[in-house]
Amino acid sequence: MLRTYYRHSSCPLAGLLVMMVGACSGSSDTNGGASNPTAFGQKYKLADTDIPGWKQTTDPTDSMPFGVYTDANLNNRIDGGNEAYISRGMRLAMYQDMTGPDPNICTVVAMDFGTDANAKAMFDYEKGLTGATTAVPPYDTATAIGEMLSTGVTVYAHIKASYFELLFDGYGADPSAAVPVATQFLQALAAKTK
Repeated sequence: MLRTYYRHSSCPLAGLLVMMVGACSGSSDTNGGASNPTAFGQKYKLADTDIPGWKQTTDPTDSMPFGVYTDANLNNRIDGGNEAYISRGMRLAMYQDMTGPDPNICTVVAMDFGTDANAKAMFDYEKGLTGATTAVPPYDTATAIGEMLSTGVTVYAHIKASYFELLFDGYGADPSAAVPVATQFLQALAAKTK
Protein backbone atom coordinates (compact mmCIF):
# COMPACT_ATOMS: atom_id res chain seq x y z
CA MET A 1 0.00 0.00 0.00
CA LEU A 2 1.38 3.41 -0.91
CA ARG A 3 0.81 5.71 2.03
CA THR A 4 0.82 9.36 1.22
CA TYR A 5 0.75 11.95 3.96
CA TYR A 6 0.39 15.68 3.58
CA ARG A 7 2.27 17.47 6.33
CA HIS A 8 2.19 20.95 7.73
CA SER A 9 -1.31 21.86 6.62
CA SER A 10 -4.87 20.86 7.27
CA CYS A 11 -5.40 21.27 3.52
CA PRO A 12 -3.96 18.20 1.79
CA LEU A 13 -3.30 20.03 -1.48
CA ALA A 14 -1.32 22.76 0.26
CA GLY A 15 0.73 20.47 2.48
CA LEU A 16 4.11 18.99 1.96
CA LEU A 17 3.74 15.58 0.35
CA VAL A 18 5.46 12.86 2.30
CA MET A 19 5.50 9.51 0.58
CA MET A 20 5.97 6.45 2.70
CA VAL A 21 7.83 4.15 0.33
CA GLY A 22 11.21 2.51 0.02
CA ALA A 23 13.81 1.94 2.67
CA CYS A 24 17.39 1.23 3.27
CA SER A 25 18.75 0.00 6.53
CA GLY A 26 22.11 -0.62 8.01
CA SER A 27 23.94 2.34 6.47
CA SER A 28 26.66 4.00 8.46
CA ASP A 29 26.03 7.21 10.32
CA THR A 30 27.72 10.24 8.82
CA ASN A 31 27.37 12.31 11.99
CA GLY A 32 29.70 10.01 13.86
CA GLY A 33 27.67 9.57 17.05
CA ALA A 34 24.79 7.28 16.35
CA SER A 35 25.33 3.64 17.00
CA ASN A 36 23.90 0.61 15.27
CA PRO A 37 20.87 1.45 13.08
CA THR A 38 19.52 -2.09 13.41
CA ALA A 39 19.66 -1.91 17.22
CA PHE A 40 17.95 1.50 17.15
CA GLY A 41 15.16 0.14 14.96
CA GLN A 42 14.61 -2.87 17.19
CA LYS A 43 14.61 -0.69 20.30
CA TYR A 44 11.66 1.40 19.08
CA LYS A 45 9.84 -1.15 16.94
CA LEU A 46 6.40 -1.70 18.45
CA ALA A 47 5.38 -5.30 19.03
CA ASP A 48 1.93 -6.46 18.02
CA THR A 49 1.10 -6.63 21.74
CA ASP A 50 2.28 -3.12 22.74
CA ILE A 51 -0.95 -1.29 21.84
CA PRO A 52 -4.17 -3.33 22.12
CA GLY A 53 -5.81 -3.77 18.72
CA TRP A 54 -2.77 -2.54 16.78
CA LYS A 55 -0.12 -4.49 14.88
CA GLN A 56 2.48 -3.91 12.22
CA THR A 57 0.76 -3.86 8.87
CA THR A 58 0.75 -7.08 6.91
CA ASP A 59 -0.79 -5.45 3.84
CA PRO A 60 1.09 -6.93 0.87
CA THR A 61 0.81 -3.62 -1.00
CA ASP A 62 2.79 -1.79 1.71
CA SER A 63 6.28 -2.00 0.24
CA MET A 64 8.08 -1.28 3.52
CA PRO A 65 6.10 -1.58 6.75
CA PHE A 66 9.31 -1.19 8.77
CA GLY A 67 12.60 0.53 8.01
CA VAL A 68 15.54 2.27 9.61
CA TYR A 69 17.27 5.26 8.02
CA THR A 70 20.29 7.42 8.67
CA ASP A 71 20.86 11.06 7.87
CA ALA A 72 22.49 9.84 4.62
CA ASN A 73 19.42 7.98 3.32
CA LEU A 74 16.35 9.54 4.97
CA ASN A 75 15.30 10.83 1.55
CA ASN A 76 14.64 7.17 0.63
CA ARG A 77 11.64 7.29 2.99
CA ILE A 78 10.29 10.82 2.62
CA ASP A 79 9.86 12.90 -0.48
CA GLY A 80 11.27 16.26 0.54
CA GLY A 81 11.64 17.80 3.95
CA ASN A 82 14.51 15.63 5.17
CA GLU A 83 16.82 18.64 5.55
CA ALA A 84 14.62 20.00 8.36
CA TYR A 85 15.43 16.87 10.38
CA ILE A 86 19.09 16.53 9.41
CA SER A 87 19.94 20.18 10.06
CA ARG A 88 18.63 19.80 13.62
CA GLY A 89 20.77 16.75 14.35
CA MET A 90 18.73 13.68 13.26
CA ARG A 91 21.07 10.68 13.25
CA LEU A 92 18.72 7.69 12.94
CA ALA A 93 15.05 7.26 12.09
CA MET A 94 12.74 4.28 12.42
CA TYR A 95 9.47 4.14 10.45
CA GLN A 96 6.82 1.53 11.18
CA ASP A 97 3.38 1.24 9.60
CA MET A 98 0.70 0.01 12.01
CA THR A 99 -2.86 -1.13 11.42
CA GLY A 100 -5.54 -0.76 14.06
CA PRO A 101 -9.27 -1.33 14.07
CA ASP A 102 -10.31 -0.98 10.42
CA PRO A 103 -9.85 1.56 8.83
CA ASN A 104 -7.44 3.15 11.34
CA ILE A 105 -3.75 3.29 10.45
CA CYS A 106 -0.68 4.92 11.96
CA THR A 107 2.85 5.51 10.80
CA VAL A 108 5.21 5.62 13.77
CA VAL A 109 8.39 7.65 13.41
CA ALA A 110 11.08 7.49 16.09
CA MET A 111 14.23 9.56 15.60
CA ASP A 112 17.50 9.83 17.48
CA PHE A 113 18.71 13.43 17.70
CA GLY A 114 21.72 12.73 19.92
CA THR A 115 20.81 15.31 22.59
CA ASP A 116 17.74 16.49 24.44
CA ALA A 117 18.30 19.99 23.05
CA ASN A 118 18.31 18.76 19.43
CA ALA A 119 15.14 16.70 19.91
CA LYS A 120 13.40 19.67 21.54
CA ALA A 121 14.56 21.95 18.69
CA MET A 122 12.94 19.59 16.17
CA PHE A 123 9.74 19.49 18.24
CA ASP A 124 9.65 23.29 18.54
CA TYR A 125 10.24 23.63 14.79
CA GLU A 126 7.34 21.31 13.90
CA LYS A 127 5.06 22.89 16.51
CA GLY A 128 5.73 26.33 15.06
CA LEU A 129 5.54 25.23 11.44
CA THR A 130 2.27 23.32 11.77
CA GLY A 131 0.54 25.48 14.35
CA ALA A 132 -0.35 22.29 16.23
CA THR A 133 -2.43 23.07 19.33
CA THR A 134 -4.17 19.84 20.37
CA ALA A 135 -3.12 18.55 23.78
CA VAL A 136 -2.20 14.87 24.13
CA PRO A 137 -2.92 14.12 27.81
CA PRO A 138 -1.22 13.40 30.13
CA TYR A 139 1.70 15.07 28.32
CA ASP A 140 2.07 18.83 28.55
CA THR A 141 2.13 20.77 25.29
CA ALA A 142 5.87 21.42 25.69
CA THR A 143 6.43 17.65 25.28
CA ALA A 144 3.65 16.43 22.94
CA ILE A 145 1.20 18.24 20.69
CA GLY A 146 -1.23 17.20 17.98
CA GLU A 147 -2.20 18.70 14.64
CA MET A 148 -5.81 17.85 13.78
CA LEU A 149 -6.37 16.84 10.17
CA SER A 150 -9.57 15.99 8.32
CA THR A 151 -9.52 12.25 9.14
CA GLY A 152 -6.82 11.91 11.77
CA VAL A 153 -4.12 13.62 13.76
CA THR A 154 -0.37 14.00 13.55
CA VAL A 155 1.32 14.02 16.94
CA TYR A 156 4.78 15.48 17.55
CA ALA A 157 6.67 14.65 20.75
CA HIS A 158 10.13 14.63 22.26
CA ILE A 159 11.40 12.56 25.17
CA LYS A 160 15.06 12.91 26.10
CA ALA A 161 17.15 12.76 22.88
CA SER A 162 14.32 11.07 20.94
CA TYR A 163 11.79 12.77 18.72
CA PHE A 164 8.54 11.13 17.59
CA GLU A 165 5.88 11.67 14.94
CA LEU A 166 2.69 9.63 14.93
CA LEU A 167 0.62 9.99 11.77
CA PHE A 168 -2.91 8.69 12.39
CA ASP A 169 -5.49 8.37 9.61
CA GLY A 170 -8.81 6.63 9.01
CA TYR A 171 -10.81 8.31 11.78
CA GLY A 172 -13.43 9.77 9.45
CA ALA A 173 -15.54 12.58 10.86
CA ASP A 174 -14.04 12.28 14.37
CA PRO A 175 -10.26 12.70 14.10
CA SER A 176 -10.10 13.61 17.80
CA ALA A 177 -10.74 9.92 18.55
CA ALA A 178 -7.10 9.32 17.58
CA VAL A 179 -5.75 11.44 20.47
CA PRO A 180 -6.24 8.86 23.27
CA VAL A 181 -4.76 6.21 20.98
CA ALA A 182 -1.78 8.50 20.40
CA THR A 183 -1.31 8.64 24.18
CA GLN A 184 -1.02 4.84 24.25
CA PHE A 185 1.56 4.92 21.46
CA LEU A 186 3.60 7.63 23.22
CA GLN A 187 3.53 5.72 26.48
CA ALA A 188 4.82 2.59 24.74
CA LEU A 189 7.58 4.59 23.03
CA ALA A 190 8.48 6.43 26.24
CA ALA A 191 8.96 3.06 27.98
CA LYS A 192 11.56 2.23 25.30
CA THR A 193 13.38 5.56 25.80
CA LYS A 194 16.17 5.25 28.34
